[in-house]
Amino acid sequence: MDTLSGELVRLRAVKDEDLEYLASLKNDMRTQAAGRRDPPRFTATFMRERHEKTLGSPMKGLWSIETKGGELVGTVDYHEYSPRLGAILGIVTGTEHWGKGYGREALELVIRFLFEERGLRVVNLWTTSWNVRMVGLARKLGFKIAMHERESRWLGGAIYDGLFMDMLREEYYAARGLEDGLKSKAGN
Repeated sequence: MDTLSGELVRLRAVKDEDLEYLASLKNDMRTQAAGRRDPPRFTATFMRERHEKTLGSPMKGLWSIETKGGELVGTVDYHEYSPRLGAILGIVTGTEHWGKGYGREALELVIRFLFEERGLRVVNLWTTSWNVRMVGLARKLGFKIAMHERESRWLGGAIYDGLFMDMLREEYYAARGLEDGLKSKAGN
């Protein structure tokens, strides 16, 4: 897995010493963006097995997110559901790192990788209406709500909507003022 770097963070291969912290994030109900209903069952061993399943598969990617100073922030991953067509993103960061731009930059790096390196047509993510921070971040990055499942999530004694958000390839390039290299090659 390639290392991806930005101004604030570096996305690198997951190391064994990351697994305990990453498991703790998955067990923290505040950081379970999509479900927030899974019982805290994650262990370093479980995380290692999950990571090993992604190794060697171009259709899956999993990175640890670390600051430029080397502090572990969280993890970001993708899974292509149809080769070279689309992928679903996932991200989890520690609450102590929220609001610092780390998650935004990590997602931007992976989105760029998926469109520019993998050549995908669409990138998706799932979240819930209670997760206002993620909905806002996704919109800032250029995602739009593609499917709104009203009152479909029961979380912490309340009912919320499930949100499936996506960004098309041409939307990514247009929003960033970039030229789509694949499109220009196809036009020749």
